Order: sequence, then C-alpha cells, then structure tokens
Amino acid sequence: MAANVRYRRFDEYDFALFEPTQSTAARKIAPAPKKAKAVRKPKLEIVEKPKKTYEQVKKEMTVTARQTVVAIGLAALFIVMIAMLLVGRFRGDELDREILSLNAQITAAESENVRLNMEIDSVISLKNVEEYAITNLGMVKMEGNQIEYIDLSGEDKIVLSGNKKLNSSNGSVISRVMEYMSK
Repeated sequence: MAANVRYRRFDEYDFALFEPTQSTAARKIAPAPKKAKAVRKPKLEIVEKPKKTYEQVKKEMTVTARQTVVAIGLAALFIVMIAMLLVGRFRGDELDREILSLNAQITAAESENVRLNMEIDSVISLKNVEEYAITNLGMVKMEGNQIEYIDLSGEDKIVLSGNKKLNSSNGSVISRVMEYMSK
C-alpha cells in the first residue's frame, strides 16, 4: 500500500511515450485512470421505530400464529403425500413380484401340459391301439374275403319284424304314410 501512495504523483503522466516503437516482450504500463470527482456522502440520520400498540402486537401475533399453522399443515400434507407415494410404489413392486411369480407358474403349467399331451398321444397312438386290440381283445385284422356288399338297387319296401302285417284299415296318419311308402 505504501508503494501505491508513493507513485500517485505520477498518475497524470503517460509513460507509453518512452517505450520503444519496436515490439518487445516487455509489458506495457496501462495509462492511469482519470481521477473521479469526489462524491458527497449523504448525511445519515437515525430513525427510531414507532412503538406499537397492544392491538398491533396482538394482531401480529395472530397473523404469525395463522402462518405457523398453515406452514405446519402444508408440511403435514406434504409428508402424507410422500408417504402415500411410497406406499403406492411398494404395493406396485409387490404386485410386480406377484405377476412374475404367476407368470413362472403359468410357464411351468404350460410345459407340464405339453408333456402330458405328448404322453397321451404316445399312449393313444394307432400302433398302440392296434397292438392292444390284437393282444388283449383277441381281434384280428379284416381280410378281403370277410367283406359283404349290400345291393340297394332293388325296389323299396317296408318289412315289419315279428311277422306282423301292416293294418291299412286304420285311418291314422302313420298307416297312410306306411301304405304310401310300400307302393
């Protein structure tokens, strides 16, 4: 600080004139700023607060109490909302785990279903049924000489079982239909 005071008398001079015209690596000294005019400081006055009346103090206390209650209520509401959010997330995670568990059970049941269907197909295969019929039931494969053909080219007629005869005297609808069909 003492050095600053020592060189203040040279603030008005521009020392850039004494520097060589060729550029050098030496640092140039910037010109000193002009002296600013002195600013008059305003005179400070001490102002005293007016004393408050009992009613004003009481009113301020009620306003402050209301603001405190509102702040506490908002804080409680905020805490409740955060708690609800956390409970919702925990419930969502629980449901996700339950879904994963049920999906694993479904996958296991589907694979068991495929295995059982393959087992049923192997038991009911045509080869197994044929082998069971031959060995356990004593059946044999049909041969060509065992086939009987029915000739349906003849005339249509109705034959009653037990040597019964068609009674045409009865005037019922059934008897008329039977008579018509026998012609």
